[in-house]
Amino acid sequence: MLLLRRSLTTSASRQAKQVTQQFSKKPKKLFTQVKCVSLDPELDLKDFNSNAPVRFKKIFRGYPAIAKWFIRPPPEAKITAPPKLNAEYLEQFGTTVVPLELTRARGGTTEFERFDAPLSLLLSHMTGPDESESHLYLAQHALADLPAGMQEDLPTPEVLKHLGKGDIYASSLWMGRPPTRTPLHRDPNHNLFIQLSGKKTVRLLRPEVGQEVYERVRVQVGKSSGSASMRGEEMMQGKELKALEAAVWDKRYGGSTESKDTEAKGLEIELASGDGLYIPMGWWHAVHGIGTIPNVSVWHSAEIRSKTLTIP
Repeated sequence: MLLLRRSLTTSASRQAKQVTQQFSKKPKKLFTQVKCVSLDPELDLKDFNSNAPVRFKKIFRGYPAIAKWFIRPPPEAKITAPPKLNAEYLEQFGTTVVPLELTRARGGTTEFERFDAPLSLLLSHMTGPDESESHLYLAQHALADLPAGMQEDLPTPEVLKHLGKGDIYASSLWMGRPPTRTPLHRDPNHNLFIQLSGKKTVRLLRPEVGQEVYERVRVQVGKSSGSASMRGEEMMQGKELKALEAAVWDKRYGGSTESKDTEAKGLEIELASGDGLYIPMGWWHAVHGIGTIPNVSVWHSAEIRSKTLTIP
């Protein structure tokens, strides 16, 4: 009997120790950081892999729109202050008609509407009083449809010639006052994303992981069809918007940054002015514009070499 009691005591002690170790383990990261690739002054890339997202830190600081569209304190002022939208400069393009998205919170629901209006309406919204219940956003507006002066401020980055053949399928402008968001989706081509002002947090999922999350959300909201490569109205409001946001960002549904029993499910990056992000074709991603600074970014959809390469 004494041996049996000792055996039972030892077994219980081991089980208690295993449980303690299980719950004391450091949480594993669900979203790890995107790899940063260096770029020397002659635009040579080091260890670029076209199959994985890549961050280009601060290499677009000389982009013309960053200097012309925003006002910063002069260096001699020796003060730190966020940049302000140079509305006086942009007003020369104010009569340009652009597609805008209006998101309005009412009675616990989100209303979403698209319409065409002069750019001056967006500029007034971005520089006027903060209306927390209503947000205007210029989303995915083709650069080719902008006035020549604005296009000159948004040139095709030279680095694209080194990433591929230099063929650009589409380029677009995104502009608004934070918070802004684009729910989980994927694009049909490789993308180079350039942050001009403000900050954006991007979460990325591998093609197979993102597909599983998207299909689960569609079943959850009772839908069986839809395009995951378009910024459709169905994903910008109602049940689908809430479900897509929860799946990626809400810790209650697997969107937290840490977990004790789940391996890394994706990548995360916070982009600031002058940063770039390469997103391979098929990778799912969701975007949040954060902070208080006007949020402006550019997307270039391009043909990229479809293999791992090191450019000497």
